Amino acid sequence: MTYISHKVTGALLLIAACFVLSFQAVAAEKDVKDPRDLVEEVAQELFAVAKAHPGEKASSEAYFNKIETVLEQVVDFPFIAYVVMGESGKKATDEQKKQFAEVFKSGLVRSYAKGIAAYADSDIKILPVNINPNKPTAVTVKQEVTDKGNVHHLAYSMRLNKKTNEWKLINVTLNGVNLGQSFRSQFSQAIAKQGGDIDKVINNWLSEA
Repeated sequence: MTYISHKVTGALLLIAACFVLSFQAVAAEKDVKDPRDLVEEVAQELFAVAKAHPGEKASSEAYFNKIETVLEQVVDFPFIAYVVMGESGKKATDEQKKQFAEVFKSGLVRSYAKGIAAYADSDIKILPVNINPNKPTAVTVKQEVTDKGNVHHLAYSMRLNKKTNEWKLINVTLNGVNLGQSFRSQFSQAIAKQGGDIDKVINNWLSEA
């Protein structure tokens, strides 16, 4: 499962913006404060965590936990994990779905946490958001991240949770690569390798990442 290592390195740039837009949308809905101010505050908070854990500290459990706390506010890990499981998700027990969601989250959070420090000083530009009036609960947020002269194009699929009235990240496309589809393909290959044994895939997900 090398995909996490390859793609999440680029995704390390990206999740900060999903936090940003998620909070922005909620702020606009509730008139909490100016969305731009909120974007700046959230981004600064995230990067402050990374900058406060340089060197070996970037591999500490304390650091991982802080990054996870930020991520959990805006990323719908259970939904993403279920989609990644594909057809296997329909066959999996509630306990298996719960276990995979936790394992998937752990792998993604750790990969993100280890790499974010390298991008803390990148230039982030959020492009105008166009909301489809026919689909008011779904929006794609586009962003450009400039790092060392390279421009990365990101698109975040956000969904409004009607129960909590919060926007949640459900997928990301990085430079044209759909990360959700790639993870799903990875899971499918793992299922084939393990002869359809979901438990084995779950148990080996992190070790093979």
